[in-house]
Amino acid sequence: MSIKAQCYSAEENRHSPQSKPCIQDTVSCLKSGGIIAVPTDTVYGLAADPFNASAVQKLYTLKGRPDGKPIPLVLGSVADIERVAQNLPGFFFHLTDRFWPGGLTIIVEAKELLPILTAGGNTVGVRIPNNPLLLQILQAFGGPMAITSANLSGEPPATSIQEIGAELSSKIDMVVDGGKTPGPIPSTVYDISVSPPIIRRHGVISEETLAKEFACYNKLFG
Repeated sequence: MSIKAQCYSAEENRHSPQSKPCIQDTVSCLKSGGIIAVPTDTVYGLAADPFNASAVQKLYTLKGRPDGKPIPLVLGSVADIERVAQNLPGFFFHLTDRFWPGGLTIIVEAKELLPILTAGGNTVGVRIPNNPLLLQILQAFGGPMAITSANLSGEPPATSIQEIGAELSSKIDMVVDGGKTPGPIPSTVYDISVSPPIIRRHGVISEETLAKEFACYNKLFG
């Protein structure tokens, strides 16, 4: 990678994160196999091109993430789901109507994704984040991004670029400063590839809320 770590911050009189040069540079970095740090609607994330095996491996290595732990995807629109998932149940679309964009990662059956991304499994977690800057980047990139929280495995997630830490920041190809995020609570990970669905990680969408949605859907369509 020829792109060095950069931080776009209005406070530093550099490009605004929402500016066209910043978005273009970020997309170029991703398409070149780089790793970027970006704000989400929960915490900061490390993102890469999910169809580039080297980039995904770099994501695992930088974070110190166990190889057996899959990496979820963020999408720019519901239309992106067709590229990464298949055999979607009706309940999936019920959930997306209710909670996207937002803090719900939904595990579904994967479609022809890199084994390293799914940790050899046949499922993938997907969501559309409720962060305008990240959505601009996703839409300019033209597809989904693999993303995991911007912290070393086992450490607390970062809600600002300062919290990412010098060790990790020095290894990232580009850092986009979108200010402080609402975290530190991450998205809820809800697995609907099994029946009944189960929560794999508790987060901003409560278990009670999801249980009510499942009961409501079954009452209407079950």
